[in-house]
Amino acid sequence: MIYMDNHATTRVDPAVLAEMLPWLSERWGNPSSGAHALGWDAQEAVGEARARVAALLSARPEEIIFTSGATESNNLALKG
Repeated sequence: MIYMDNHATTRVDPAVLAEMLPWLSERWGNPSSGAHALGWDAQEAVGEARARVAALLSARPEEIIFTSGATESNNLALKG
């Protein structure tokens, strides 16, 4: 089958699924909730992800910003 509707939904790559599965089933803390262990774990994971992305882009971790989606990203790019 050739799937041509990736704009609407794209199949998750198996490697990505394997990496994300623990976060969807066991380690589901909110990184903005710093009052408990699940939140601390999630905060640490976001920091590690930021460092990995920065290394891939030859950037500093503080230059990497994660957003909730395209609208927030566009507004950040346009409005600062």
